[in-house]
Amino acid sequence: MKSFRLFFTIIFILLFTSIINSNEVAKYYFPDKLGSLWTYEDQDGNEFTRYAIEETTIDGVSFRAFSYDPEIDDWEDYKYIMHPFLYQVSDHWISLYVGNDIENGTKSIVTNKMQEVVATMRQEMAEKLPDGITMDFDFSVEPTAQDYFYLMPISEDNNDDWVAMNITLKVVLKLDLQGVPVEIPEELKSITATTTLEQTGSILDTESIETNAGIFDDCFKIQYRLTATTDTSLPQEFKQFLPDQETGGSTTTIWFAPNVGIVKYTSEEDSGDVETIELTNYEIKNDNAQENNEK
Repeated sequence: MKSFRLFFTIIFILLFTSIINSNEVAKYYFPDKLGSLWTYEDQDGNEFTRYAIEETTIDGVSFRAFSYDPEIDDWEDYKYIMHPFLYQVSDHWISLYVGNDIENGTKSIVTNKMQEVVATMRQEMAEKLPDGITMDFDFSVEPTAQDYFYLMPISEDNNDDWVAMNITLKVVLKLDLQGVPVEIPEELKSITATTTLEQTGSILDTESIETNAGIFDDCFKIQYRLTATTDTSLPQEFKQFLPDQETGGSTTTIWFAPNVGIVKYTSEEDSGDVETIELTNYEIKNDNAQENNEK
């Protein structure tokens, strides 16, 4: 009996130590003490400040939370890695609860772009179609994202590459053609394009980074590779005229400084476009002292 007690005592100590160590790793690279703040600036000089605020509960689930100034009220400006509102720290992951925001943002952005495309198509068809023939278009946008973006592993078991996010975007384009002397095949009256996006995280190294907020040594560097493939419901004889299903992607790199958090973000599209966000000021609250770099 004593041996069993000793066995379970050792197991409990190991589990408890593991949890403590995981939480310490999270605090080290992603500090979030209430009242802490971080100010960032992008490549165009636009600034925003992130604040660590009170935890919140949704459907019985507790989340840590951030707020932003100015408020993120335009989905074009929303970047789910840099603008999470809710997140969790578990024994294994720092995970951002951004699925709904990704869906809402994607739907808003793609809908706006599709409205522009459809308006152009309507105008072009009106100019080219012979008298008596009309063509109109309608569309729907249905994005689906997993609930959590897995930002960072915080246990030794999770050092391999991991799937950070999966997103599926389905766009249905409906064609209404009137006055033509021949019957249009049903498969051409409604065309569905499905884009699948997968973002994979990789731990690269540690290195020093300099921003307007200072020089940060031993920054934890993580890279997220986003790949996208698109398929359509077109018959095979039409698909052969389309480009390859691989539709490009992007590479995002984040640097996490010890006891500060994210100090630099870059996102480079395969097309060559680059976005950069860097830390300019910060104020980290903790139990012993306050670390800051306000200017």
